[in-house]
Amino acid sequence: MKRPNFLIVMTDQQRWDHLGCYGNPVVKTPAIDALAAEGQRFDAFHVTTPICQPNRACLMTGQISTVNGCRQNGIPLGLDSVTYADVLRSAGWRTGMIGKSHLQNVTDIPAPARQPRGKGEIPAEWRGTRQQRSGPDYANEIRAKWAGGNEQEMPTPYYGFDHVRLCIGHGDQVEGHYSQWLHDRHPDPDSLRGPENALDAPEDRVPQCWRSALPEELHPTRYVADEACAFLDAQDEDTPFLLLMSFPDPHHPFTAPGRWADLYDPAEVQLPATAQRPLAAHADLPAAARHPYAMGDADPHSHWPFHLDEAALRRVIALNYGAISFVDQEIARVMAHLLARGLDEDTVVVFMSDHGDYMGDHGTILKMGLHYQSVIRVPFIWRDTADRRTAGVSARQASAIDFAPTLLQRAGLRIPLGMQGDDVFAADAPAAPVLIEDPGIAVFADADARSAITTLVDDGWRMSLLEDAPDWGELYDLTADPEEEHNLWSAPEAKDRKLAMLEALARRQISLRNLTLCPTARA
Repeated sequence: MKRPNFLIVMTDQQRWDHLGCYGNPVVKTPAIDALAAEGQRFDAFHVTTPICQPNRACLMTGQISTVNGCRQNGIPLGLDSVTYADVLRSAGWRTGMIGKSHLQNVTDIPAPARQPRGKGEIPAEWRGTRQQRSGPDYANEIRAKWAGGNEQEMPTPYYGFDHVRLCIGHGDQVEGHYSQWLHDRHPDPDSLRGPENALDAPEDRVPQCWRSALPEELHPTRYVADEACAFLDAQDEDTPFLLLMSFPDPHHPFTAPGRWADLYDPAEVQLPATAQRPLAAHADLPAAARHPYAMGDADPHSHWPFHLDEAALRRVIALNYGAISFVDQEIARVMAHLLARGLDEDTVVVFMSDHGDYMGDHGTILKMGLHYQSVIRVPFIWRDTADRRTAGVSARQASAIDFAPTLLQRAGLRIPLGMQGDDVFAADAPAAPVLIEDPGIAVFADADARSAITTLVDDGWRMSLLEDAPDWGELYDLTADPEEEHNLWSAPEAKDRKLAMLEALARRQISLRNLTLCPTARA
């Protein structure tokens, strides 16, 4: 039997319901909707951690972040990790990654100084309990090194990918292999990029938004699709391929180019039901839960979540929709190219996002903070090859660690020791509860901060515990309360459910212990 090709399409920081196939009546996504119509749309797929770098590591390794070691942005994935690309490559697949990787650090900002606890001295290089993932082998994605078309030499295979074309950054401020491509097409591309060159006046802008002067034909979204088509052109019908096509958009800053910036009228976008109920109105929230939003409100040009008024939220969402529709158009181009090359019937196509965005929930945007569905729930669409293609909607709960095992099982390969997820199509086992780990925002300033948020999603309920608020938690009935407005943590009628969720959390954490070296782990 012919081995399948795999085309994995990933967007960055896309809210799950910002797609037509997930019920959004405004945003236009015909190409993605077509994949959903021909394949399986998963309605309960979640992150394993709601932050870019660690969740991408979870997708690659099939391991939770406290096992693969990439616990937060700023901690690279170890080069000794086994990824799904490694496994497919070793079994004969040609492997390619185009676009955003974020498996290594994208800045060279030094980590905050830390000192070992207690008495006595130890050598500086042994101050941690894990050897540092630093040095030239972990500096391949430093954005500044690629600026100006300064091409860097990439070691391959790179986490299992033999063909690599990087986009590093977001909006119109992207570097990587894209930098040289851009410089080949414009004599001074920096004159088109960034807020200082934007087409709108600073006083007319919303934080994190500007009208970019970069045209769509020079945009990173176009580059990713062009390079994907070139990769497909290099394939032959006798060797299967894996291609990860990873768009940097619609992540902030929101700078949809040209006509895409004007495609949606802010007055016509739909705000979440909670948009007019900011977090400040929630009297029961402890200081630990409010902290990320206070940081963002103090500096709305940072990466922390912050509040906006209704008019500003509408402008942000309209630009976000524009970026998504631009990505959708480029996906359509790649799908047409796949068909023209005669590869369509033999290719599994998967669409996903690495995590979500509040996009107006409780008047906020961006990520980090409380684990609302807009941040932890993500789109996941699986369109199989012609001989196995079935259409439908799956309510099976799953998360990022389930992706690698699912891919490898579809390829007919055994799951390596240490991968912790399950095949989402396995009919012989019930879906496990979804465990979501999050060290919290405070670790960016203090790596030892006790700010973790741990969430369990199971059987239509979400429970979240905050490390630095031990007497408080969240418990939501997602079926009866999809907007997560009625916290049942202290409700007498939910006592039994709370106890059941606490037990399920403990059992799930036990089951996800590090199995890498365990001889009884499944293969």
